Amino acid sequence: MSSSNVLMYFVPVIVTPILTRLYAQEAFGEWGVFSSVIAILGIGMFWGYENAIVKAGDERDARHAGLLCLLTGSTTILLTAAAFALGSAAGLSFFKSFPQPGLLFAYLAVYALYIILYNFCNRQEKYNALALSHVVLGGSQAVLRIIFGLAALAAVNGLILGTTLAQVINVLFILFCLHEFLKASSWKGISLRRIGELFRLNRRFPLYDAPASVMAFAAFQSPTLILSQYFSKADIGCFSIVIQLLLMPMSFIGTAMGKVYYQQLCRAQGDGASIRQVSQKVVDTVTIISVLPMLFLAAGGDYILVKFLGDRWTTAGNVALCLALWSFPTVLSQPLIPLYRTLDRQKNLLAFNALYFIGGVGAITLGCLTTRNLYHILLSFSMVTAVCKFCMFSNLLSLCQLRLRNLNKYVLCLWAVSLALLAFRLAGILSAPGLEAGAAQYTEPLEHAIAQ
Repeated sequence: MSSSNVLMYFVPVIVTPILTRLYAQEAFGEWGVFSSVIAILGIGMFWGYENAIVKAGDERDARHAGLLCLLTGSTTILLTAAAFALGSAAGLSFFKSFPQPGLLFAYLAVYALYIILYNFCNRQEKYNALALSHVVLGGSQAVLRIIFGLAALAAVNGLILGTTLAQVINVLFILFCLHEFLKASSWKGISLRRIGELFRLNRRFPLYDAPASVMAFAAFQSPTLILSQYFSKADIGCFSIVIQLLLMPMSFIGTAMGKVYYQQLCRAQGDGASIRQVSQKVVDTVTIISVLPMLFLAAGGDYILVKFLGDRWTTAGNVALCLALWSFPTVLSQPLIPLYRTLDRQKNLLAFNALYFIGGVGAITLGCLTTRNLYHILLSFSMVTAVCKFCMFSNLLSLCQLRLRNLNKYVLCLWAVSLALLAFRLAGILSAPGLEAGAAQYTEPLEHAIAQ
């Protein structure tokens, strides 16, 4: 699975400079708002019950857990549709100006089916199928976005349409891979009573796991939504694309490793020695991968980033530097989160993610209310959320009976050098004039001002 992500790691490297020349910054701004909403809804769509598919003791319970996910996912989509209908009827600007609401619900429906099938693949240990699905999704998304960019569609955002259709193609591929399993599985004897029992037995997922995940992704995605009320679509486009680039290491190895890590933890069945052994392997890998984006940017990679994206993206370098501190502990801690689910410590996850949500959203909101400097706002957000994520990482290490002193000393030295370089670079940004919010956001229209 990680090998497939290694391959797909290079797809954005090749495609992104093409897309930034085919699409305007405003298109990336719309995509940033769209992707923020689908990320928040997607992570809480099943109320955490998707984890019950892998954790189920037998295949019969796994099938019931899949149907439970189908019910909770459909409920979430219907509630979202009702919220959009009411918001539009009330004339709320967010709902009226939301880009491509029709594609939003199409994407959510396809994504719900994808997640259910993905977890069945993970339970069946069909890692080749999962690995190829990453290639199918990333490759088809890249090709479709380029095609729609060349076609210069006026009625629809090609970035959003390409992503939605790519998810459809990916679902069809996973259905093909699971064809024999689905054909051999007996779906007779489905019991609504058993679905209700699984709903109660796995209540920790909706009570703690799902709210924790939603808050984590809300803290991650809400800056885009908040900043869009104060800054132009072009500025939001810069912010959105930098976020995607900084999180490449997470999709590169963190997400894939986290899925397999969870499956292996469930197999360990609470054996402390086995949990420590498999956790040590994950920690050894992510401690190196997570620091690479920060080191790259601190050593001058921000200039390469601007050249990579194109001349219209001159502010992206400084935005990336401000967010580098945030990306480091985020990528570091993400793959280890399944440990909370396995050890039934979802309360810890909820507490840390609540702290992350309050701190992150609070820093962005307070920054927007007190300053118009985008760099200062993003830096304060990075500092607050980095502390929260480092605290979570320390707690995760203690749960798997590891300590910071167990980490490779050379890796710790690399962390120190990277942080020192980043602090030096950020000092230069703080002493220079920053990117101010557009004047159009705060002044009245010219005609009204002349009339007054």
